[in-house]
Amino acid sequence: MNGDAAGDATAVYRGAISAENNAGFFARVAGQPVRLLLIDSIGGDVAAAIDLADWVHARQLDIAVTGVCLSSCANYVFPAARQKEIRPGAVVAWHGNYHHLAHTGLWRDDVVLRMQRDGEDRETATRYVQSQVARLVALERDFFARIGVDEQVCWIGKQPPYNVADYYFLSAADMARFGISRVQVPAGYTTMDLGGFDASIVYLKLE
Repeated sequence: MNGDAAGDATAVYRGAISAENNAGFFARVAGQPVRLLLIDSIGGDVAAAIDLADWVHARQLDIAVTGVCLSSCANYVFPAARQKEIRPGAVVAWHGNYHHLAHTGLWRDDVVLRMQRDGEDRETATRYVQSQVARLVALERDFFARIGVDEQVCWIGKQPPYNVADYYFLSAADMARFGISRVQVPAGYTTMDLGGFDASIVYLKLE
């Protein structure tokens, strides 16, 4: 579902983040004095998510997560806001970014995917994926510098001694260690029941 407007001061973005969904969302909120973004998103396209995050950051909007904010939503949109609220039953969770993929070599999985999906030979697929990874790593680096956040928040849980297999979420205090401040979480956030989420998510307490 695309984003939509919900009153003069509040906008709503639901569903995967994409250039198409962004275009519809921006058209609907154009000219409105938006102060709060309500979001429920599994993430999506990196460049589109950074575009949405830049829109949030430039306007110094507040954000409230009403369901999930995963992957690109957690990496870029959530930390770009001024005041950040995670509502009861909601979660913000990370599982890596392109800097992480480049560092670990996991980008090679995309090479195999292109070979299988598009029938490209390995050399062609590798050249394309490497150029895309380099572009996205640069986008991420510049974005995190703009908002003053340490992008290690996106992959800290993937490193030893944690080695989280899928998604992880952090306490407000641990988010602050990476520059994600002004975060309001509900009581019992770190001990919440995670059984209702489709994704595999664990709480990560940093050492």
